[in-house]
Amino acid sequence: MIIVKEGNVRLCRKVFRFECEACGCIFEADSSEYRRDLQKDRGWVCVCVCPTCKYEVYSKEEETA
Repeated sequence: MIIVKEGNVRLCRKVFRFECEACGCIFEADSSEYRRDLQKDRGWVCVCVCPTCKYEVYSKEEETA
């Protein structure tokens, strides 16, 4: 592969806010820290592990930054 023009990786990193139902932690994560998942009942959600209690947290697709 030949790169004609180098891209800007920072443009791909979307930040989403999460709130853990288990411990109440509120945190923000960028695209290197969460995964996107398609669910029947919710549609597209972002899934991330809470940094405090390690519970799996879901967020709607609402970008914060």
